[in-house]
Amino acid sequence: MTDPTAEEQLRTHTRAALETAGLSQAEIARQLGLSTKHLSMMLTGKSPLSLTWAEGILGLAGHSLVIGTRPDDGSSNA
Repeated sequence: MTDPTAEEQLRTHTRAALETAGLSQAEIARQLGLSTKHLSMMLTGKSPLSLTWAEGILGLAGHSLVIGTRPDDGSSNA
């Protein structure tokens, strides 16, 4: 089993933030000037979710986008 990509993780966290905030995709799309369809496509992986869009979506849900790095633990994921 492979680890989820950074983009998949970003989508998962973004969808969870919307659910936690109780915001509909339609409301977020309206506030961001997007179609509901395009927002849905970004959240389901049918369209790219850029960091800029993710930051806007998360901000409306009361969350901040934080990006960090950490050293590898030395183990192989092969």
